[in-house]
Amino acid sequence: MTTGYPALGELLGPYRVGRRLGGGGMGVVFAATDAILRRPVALKVISPHLADDPGFRARFTREAQAQASLDSEHVVRVFAHGESGGRLWIATQLVPDGDLGHLLHAHGAPPVRTALDLIAQVASGLADAHAAGLVHRDIKPANVLLRRREGHVDAYLADFGIARLVGDGSSATVHTVGTPAWMAPELHTGGTAGVASDVYSLGCLLWATLTARAPYSGTSDFQVVTAHREQPVPQLPGTGPLVEAVNAVLRSAMAKRPDDRFPSATAMRDALRAAVALPDAAPAPSRRTTIVAAAAVALLLVGGGGVAWAASRGDGPTRPPPTGPSASVSPAADRTAEQRATAGLAQALAARGDVTPAQARCVARDVLRRVGLGEMAADGLFDARMNYLDRDLAPFPAVAAAVVRATVACR
Repeated sequence: MTTGYPALGELLGPYRVGRRLGGGGMGVVFAATDAILRRPVALKVISPHLADDPGFRARFTREAQAQASLDSEHVVRVFAHGESGGRLWIATQLVPDGDLGHLLHAHGAPPVRTALDLIAQVASGLADAHAAGLVHRDIKPANVLLRRREGHVDAYLADFGIARLVGDGSSATVHTVGTPAWMAPELHTGGTAGVASDVYSLGCLLWATLTARAPYSGTSDFQVVTAHREQPVPQLPGTGPLVEAVNAVLRSAMAKRPDDRFPSATAMRDALRAAVALPDAAPAPSRRTTIVAAAAVALLLVGGGGVAWAASRGDGPTRPPPTGPSASVSPAADRTAEQRATAGLAQALAARGDVTPAQARCVARDVLRRVGLGEMAADGLFDARMNYLDRDLAPFPAVAAAVVRATVACR
């Protein structure tokens, strides 16, 4: 039988208990010091009624071991876990500057790009956890810890899955996994927690970080659950590449059907990073840009094979441009070049693993339609034969925004 929580100064394993940091249904968290290494830690002591449950104890041990083996710069590190005097405990990295929930309550929502950066960090940690076989099941602002240093805020995902209550064998379910305000719709109807439900909760977390409020509200859990299942995905007001990209991320992350969401936390992280690089407003096209784009098409597309006459690129004497009918760009050449460009872009997108080959072809066609082959060629994203060069899209915000929007539209 567990004897309750430790007193100030008491030793639990090698850890000397300090002040209480917080607590909840699962247990109480104390600041503590490793008496051997002199290292500060956060020491979570599990609630006695859970520690006395054999099923919970077994799962707690399995998941603490799994999280301890996880190496991620955006997941709170587990140093040790154990049992002392009937008390279950877990010692983790002490992250000093509170949690995201307290920050939002005290200071409101941060600037949009700061919010996107924070959630991209959380998504990175979640992707590492999924790769290790861990499902979080309770992503919410209180489970994101923060550290401020050198003008930047680092985010860490905490409390993986060990908060689920386990039945005593007399009933099928004792407690619904997660917190209703942040849970995926399918979990409210008996669905299984997994990557897709974690991605949905991450979308809810994104909305909360952007607005300092949960995505849906109500006077009861029933109203909140109903809103998650039936109300449209919330969207930021306004227009422009940044807002449109953020809204596209929200629509994909919080889609009602699991199959319509980002396929992974990695895909959502990449979409967030792409959005950060976008301008608030679309730049007005300049006369020079229009001329360069038109010239790129004229120079790059010559003859039925779509080969640029200038493709010698210094390998020999420059030939004069052809004259006569063949000097103009034929419809067949235009189609051939566009097909090659679409195939190359689709291949690069599919290789990243975030979309299927069919979705990648859809995305590629949509991006080329939105941005224009001539514009992308002028930016150096295709070579003279219209082969895609697979460059970093951060310096090309219009293209990055088109990729985000098309990825969501083609799912």
